[in-house]
Amino acid sequence: MNAIYLTDLAQLYFPRSTQRSAVTQLRRWVKLNPELQKRLEKLHYQKGQRALTPLQHQAITEFLGEP
Repeated sequence: MNAIYLTDLAQLYFPRSTQRSAVTQLRRWVKLNPELQKRLEKLHYQKGQRALTPLQHQAITEFLGEP
């Protein structure tokens, strides 16, 4: 997996939403999944981060499934 912008990943999960709405919805999904939150914290994810590292991207797709 490659590094990816959060907006790009959110658009893959929510293709019919605007960028802002898609990011909001993806962040909500992350917030509702405590295990994913813990994994992202271990991977040094910071609130407001715009680009995801390959490991952060992988963690999100592991917990939420492929977009």
